[in-house]
Amino acid sequence: MEDKDRALLHFARKLNDTPNEISLADVEGLRSAGFTDQNIFDVVVIVAYFNFMNRIADGLGVVPEPEKLESHERHMREVLATHRPVTTPNV
Repeated sequence: MEDKDRALLHFARKLNDTPNEISLADVEGLRSAGFTDQNIFDVVVIVAYFNFMNRIADGLGVVPEPEKLESHERHMREVLATHRPVTTPNV
């Protein structure tokens, strides 16, 4: 995985996990890595959308179909087996 991709994934994870810690320095780090403002906007909207939909599902007690859960769990096992964890890039 390229450093540019790692920077984007680190930003997305930080935005998801600790959104109150996102700062202008994080955005500038993405710009320095080569991302445009449109790219940055897109990743912010995607992270926000997934969080929005998860809150709706959680709030309404939606339970995923068993085969969807199995598929997701299988996919995550494959990802974890073949990829290194995302770490903080030096940006």
